[in-house]
Amino acid sequence: MKAKYQLLYVAVILLLFTSCKKFLDQMPISTPTDQTTWQTEGDANAGVAASYSLLRSAFNASLAYYSYGDLASGEFLTAEDPSFSNVLNVRWGTAVQSSFTYDPLLKLRIYTPFYTAVAQSNRCLNKINNMPLSVFTGDNTVSQTAAKNKYLGEAYYTRAFAYFIMCRVWGDVPLVLENTEATVNQQYGRTAQAVVLKQAIDDLSKATQYLNLKDNSSPDRAVRADKGAAYALLAHIYAWMGDYDNCSLACDKVINSGSYSLTNAANFMDIYKGQSQESIFEIAQNNITESIDANNAYTLAGATLTTPYIKRTVPAWVLDGSKVTALYTDTNDVRLKKGFVKISSGTTSFYECIKYANIVNVNGNPNYQASLNNIVIFRLADIQLLKAEALCAKSSAEYSSALSIVNNLRLYRGAAPITGVSGADVLQVVNDERGRELFLEGHRFYDLVRLERVNHLQQFDNISSAEFAAGKYYWPLDPTLFINNSQLTQTPFWVGKVFN
Repeated sequence: MKAKYQLLYVAVILLLFTSCKKFLDQMPISTPTDQTTWQTEGDANAGVAASYSLLRSAFNASLAYYSYGDLASGEFLTAEDPSFSNVLNVRWGTAVQSSFTYDPLLKLRIYTPFYTAVAQSNRCLNKINNMPLSVFTGDNTVSQTAAKNKYLGEAYYTRAFAYFIMCRVWGDVPLVLENTEATVNQQYGRTAQAVVLKQAIDDLSKATQYLNLKDNSSPDRAVRADKGAAYALLAHIYAWMGDYDNCSLACDKVINSGSYSLTNAANFMDIYKGQSQESIFEIAQNNITESIDANNAYTLAGATLTTPYIKRTVPAWVLDGSKVTALYTDTNDVRLKKGFVKISSGTTSFYECIKYANIVNVNGNPNYQASLNNIVIFRLADIQLLKAEALCAKSSAEYSSALSIVNNLRLYRGAAPITGVSGADVLQVVNDERGRELFLEGHRFYDLVRLERVNHLQQFDNISSAEFAAGKYYWPLDPTLFINNSQLTQTPFWVGKVFN
């Protein structure tokens, strides 16, 4: 049985490295493997686990999670690699030779890794649905159905999550719901984002029915989806759609569940090691088998840290110190005191974010350092501040309640309460607090997009108001994707602006 699961994961990894050859690689696990799997509950568990692994691979490719969510948000001044510099400056259409498959900009314009994860979720839904109840744990059909539904709920969640990420990045994307074997050679045009997100909401409706809230002592707490993760994702989808009434309701489901608590100031940095009591959903990589090379400049540790954490003297991504000081005006704020250090290189000094400095020497070897920080996606402070945003932007605004949420969080972070602000100005206060709380956590770019949609004030250094209205904040598709798919069209703003 162990050998069978190992074959499953090997097949997934092999596919990951070949998946960019086609527009949509619909075969995340080889067909021959299907002949010997999907027979036991362990097979269902391994299949769903592969979906999370594929999401991790998609996020780690060219630092995608942080490249999309942080690098272009104004947090950084420079990036050492020319392609990452183009990301930072929103020069996303810059020509890249199609043969340069290693190039970060080309990789970030290709969404094949996310569709590989979608294909695995689709496959899990098909295969697990067809598995008999008798192979699942339980003394009766009720308990066996619950066991089966847990895996189905996770598959619905991972599919919805992948589509949400793609919609935020590219806007309209192809919607693929069929099982992979039936669609391997089919071409797909882009589906309206509203339709894709409606499908994600439908998937999450099932997920919230099938999943329970995890016990805080569960070993897979936060790294596998539960009911709280499903509601957190729903809240973010509704916020992205501008449906703040439903966003507020979904936030309440998380906040009032009693399953999560804010981390105290003394233990603030434990959030980034993974599975804190504050965390709702994260991508696991806080053990050696899942970790990444800390000194590789194409990893977050390698891009943002220096000595004594890793073997660099200047970060590959240099923070804008003025943005740091503008955000963190309270010097007692634990998020500044514990999350940043100020270092010097020659005559230059700059801030360095050390949230991701959980670095270890593998087997005691200082030449092989691994980064053991999970990718924290949703946590309680995020959902509380999203609730505050919803209170400001929903159909009947509640500004004072929103400000109370902000100040309660600041109390936990050792920062003084904010006073003297009222009315519509509270929305900017909430957005600033999200910038402080979620710095370098993959949220900032999208927080600024939502803010500009609501208050119509220009928020970006490299996207003008006119460009924003034209949708420049959505990424272009790489021209290589059009080679095998005649149904595909370029992201509207980028038509005629992307060359290879």
